[in-house]
Amino acid sequence: MYSLFVFIMETTKEKEFKELLNNQYTWPTDYLFKFIVNTEHKEELLVVLGGHRAIEKPSSKGKYVSISLRILVQSADEVMAIYTKASKVKTVMSL
Repeated sequence: MYSLFVFIMETTKEKEFKELLNNQYTWPTDYLFKFIVNTEHKEELLVVLGGHRAIEKPSSKGKYVSISLRILVQSADEVMAIYTKASKVKTVMSL
């Protein structure tokens, strides 16, 4: 029962996020993605993001790096797909 509840909540959140994106953007658009990841997994995240030019800023102690990049996307579904791919990388946080 719990897993069904989690599925319903995640599906609802996805629908709300997609609706929000569609209300705020006109497609296609340059969408700003921002992530924070442990330095050990930075290269893996950059590969997942398809080699787009990114701005990297290390944390003060060097353990984490923030990655910001603009990608031309065609739809809210494409934005969500990129976030889904990035979420597979260990320690990644999407902002």
